[in-house]
Amino acid sequence: MIQIWGRNNSHNVQKVLWFCGEIGLEFKREDAGLEFGRVRDADMLARNPNAVIPTIEDDGFVIWESNVILRHLARKYGGADFYPESVEMRTEVERWMDWQQTTLLSPMTTIFWGRARAPDKFPKSEIDEAVQKAERLWQIVSQRLEGRSWVAGEHLSLAEVSIGALAWRWFSLVSEKERAPNDNLEDWFKALCARPAYKEHVMAVPLK
Repeated sequence: MIQIWGRNNSHNVQKVLWFCGEIGLEFKREDAGLEFGRVRDADMLARNPNAVIPTIEDDGFVIWESNVILRHLARKYGGADFYPESVEMRTEVERWMDWQQTTLLSPMTTIFWGRARAPDKFPKSEIDEAVQKAERLWQIVSQRLEGRSWVAGEHLSLAEVSIGALAWRWFSLVSEKERAPNDNLEDWFKALCARPAYKEHVMAVPLK
């Protein structure tokens, strides 16, 4: 059974939990990070010297970095729909996974911390700037979704799993007045919200 260390209100942890739910992979989870501590305990630093979450152990093999964890689990347990075998399609999935980490995550982190976790520590101007930047980035996702149901092809893939937890925060923390009308993105988001594993591991967790 997979062992996961990480609190369930971390979007990086949610990605892993959601994917496990999608493929029916059993796991045990131990709270770690922020108020739960643990990440700097000796046994945890031996597993993950970065002292961050999530960290997993799969049959004695320890993995950290959420998107690396997703790729490992998909290769080992998840099938071709989530992580296609063809070079081109796999590259497409990985491109969106990396984009989520290198580009989309930064403004979404400011929005989340500024409106949910520590609003007294972020000036309104900084949050507004992050909303404007994120709006432009979500438009890129929308353009990609034109004429298709999923970001990387005909099936839900790791591209969705890496981006989807942030989509919940976007639609929950940014008002309709702040968001431009976007049928492509909204239809895609509704499709995510209809999935039981997304409801359980993303939507049901309080934003804090």
